[in-house]
Amino acid sequence: MRIAYCIDSINNVGGIQRVTVAKANALVEVPGNEVFILFADHSGERVLDVSPKVRVVDLGVDYYKDDWKSRWNVLKGIVIKRSLHRRRLEEVLHEVNPDILVSVGQSEKNFLPRIQGKWATVREIHYVKDYRWKAAQSIFDKILAFGGDLLDYSFNIKKYDRIVVLTHEDKELNWKDNPKVAVIPNPVEVRSGHISALNEKRIIAVGRLVQQKNFASLVNAFSLVAMRHPDWRLDIFGDGPEKSRLQTLISSLGLDDKIRLRGNTNRVIEEMVGSSMLVMTSKFEGFGVVLIEAMSVGLPVVSYACPCGPKDVITNGKDGFLVPPEDEMVLAERLCSLIENDSMRREMGQEALENVKRFSIETVVAQWMDLFRKLVEER
Repeated sequence: MRIAYCIDSINNVGGIQRVTVAKANALVEVPGNEVFILFADHSGERVLDVSPKVRVVDLGVDYYKDDWKSRWNVLKGIVIKRSLHRRRLEEVLHEVNPDILVSVGQSEKNFLPRIQGKWATVREIHYVKDYRWKAAQSIFDKILAFGGDLLDYSFNIKKYDRIVVLTHEDKELNWKDNPKVAVIPNPVEVRSGHISALNEKRIIAVGRLVQQKNFASLVNAFSLVAMRHPDWRLDIFGDGPEKSRLQTLISSLGLDDKIRLRGNTNRVIEEMVGSSMLVMTSKFEGFGVVLIEAMSVGLPVVSYACPCGPKDVITNGKDGFLVPPEDEMVLAERLCSLIENDSMRREMGQEALENVKRFSIETVVAQWMDLFRKLVEER
């Protein structure tokens, strides 16, 4: 079976990139499979390990060279660069001629179904359905959100053969009556030799420094933790436009020696192993892959119960804590509970190791292969 993934970039280290590469690497090991990653942007340094068996094709669109710098560059990207993206992708697809064509839901999602071929098309949804509205800050953003939702959900998405969402919560809330929608969670590679000893006085958070990830709320909550436990620290890994604002907030609270913005890393798992818990304060998610990555090394996790993801992953009070969104007092209290109760932290870490097995790469790839075979049969 020939499987092609379409993605903006595999050089930018985010959840979608890590998951796409992990699935491609695992799927190419299934006998009879050929796997392709067709990506638009080659800017930046490749830090993800792509299997040499996976065929990687650079389309040379370069969205990230100047896209998203301003409102006008956004429009330029939509009108000009996406037209170029479509033309080059269409040329490559007719050479590759896959059985299954997968959109991960980035720049290709709106035009991919209009490229004619014998392949079956799959659309992955990596965010909660109304993510555009949740992220919109200005009138301009809201106009784009309205237009984007109208184009996407009223027209384009209906042309896909299957739509895959990551959580049962999302399907129940937003896709309940759509027979094309299937639920397949994100995978994680469970590494037997990478388990945290839970001894370090360090809490870790991972994600792009953008408003969606809501790290300002985490900084505020940790200021309360630091009052009770001044010997603990918080390390935040990631980069983005909120970095300067977050650093200013950290400094204003006198926490420069307690909270560090560590930037991007291609050693996320190793950094988790060197921590004792993970915290996530997102306003919304599609899944929250960092939760299962942390659980795979035995970390208890504490997260706002935002839509959608944490409630599908965390068993509250067993392998971590779910906290009402934006409740910084409760968030701080849950973190302090794990700091102060060593046995609880270790018991939750063991439960996390057991719970995460349902997200193992082997289990998730088997679900994808079942879906792909059904689609090929239908075709």
